[in-house]
Amino acid sequence: MKKTVFLTALLAAASITGFAYNLYAPNSFDPVSPKSWDYRTVETLCREGKAPSYTTDFFSRGSMTRYELASVIKDMLEHHNEKDKDHESLMKLKKEYARELEALGYREEKKIPEGKPMLEMSGDGRIRYNSDGDADGRVRVNTRWRIGDDTTVNAEGTKNVK
Repeated sequence: MKKTVFLTALLAAASITGFAYNLYAPNSFDPVSPKSWDYRTVETLCREGKAPSYTTDFFSRGSMTRYELASVIKDMLEHHNEKDKDHESLMKLKKEYARELEALGYREEKKIPEGKPMLEMSGDGRIRYNSDGDADGRVRVNTRWRIGDDTTVNAEGTKNVK
């Protein structure tokens, strides 16, 4: 009975992640044509000096992958001023390349309103099943409570189940 319930739960969890994958999402390593709007926009912004780590020589070889283009966009976002006239086009690029930017490690700093504490929670869970019939699980939870500008309380915990 335990095995049946466990296998049913495992199958349900696997099917949920299977539906989460988008077959029509662009591949990060697909080439981007120099004629596309995103390539031209990034190249123009780079010529204007919005990406300090890159020069226009980076674009001299023609097409590049979405991942390479996202690295330039990441550099622009890290040195970006919201009052620039190109803010809207950069935000459009950020939305288009969100998956690649996340893979590159780009995260926007969350602005906390002054005087208001913020509680962040994250974590993960795992269930393992062995061919011997054994099963175990683990749950990890991380919390961060920002009380003020210079006061933060961090806590994390792990619970193993056999």
